[in-house]
Amino acid sequence: MKYISFLGLFFLSLTLEAQKSSALDAIGKSDMTTLASLLDNRVEICFDNKVQYLDKAATVQAIQDFLSKNPPKSCTPSHNGAAKGNASQYTIGKFVSTNGKSFRIFVFTSEQGGKSVIKEVKIDIEK
Repeated sequence: MKYISFLGLFFLSLTLEAQKSSALDAIGKSDMTTLASLLDNRVEICFDNKVQYLDKAATVQAIQDFLSKNPPKSCTPSHNGAAKGNASQYTIGKFVSTNGKSFRIFVFTSEQGGKSVIKEVKIDIEK
């Protein structure tokens, strides 16, 4: 029984990791359709310490505006973790734009209705 529980947790962690990577992949590829499918209905979004609470469509638009000003060159995960019990997870990545600017991206996800959804996106320029 312990073996089955371990396998279940292992595959759940792989699925959650893929979803977190999918968010960074979507941002790195400017894939707003995939990103929208991962977002909660309401998202906390922060650009350089300016926090907004936006609905899904406005969040997609805000990130699309960011990407139009900072076209992606690369977007790679650098660290991830989970809260106790894996109810929420986060990923930190580095985004490099074709205009030479580098940003730190933080994506926070939480379980909702059996699905991991993005609750928060924070993008800060690296100085």
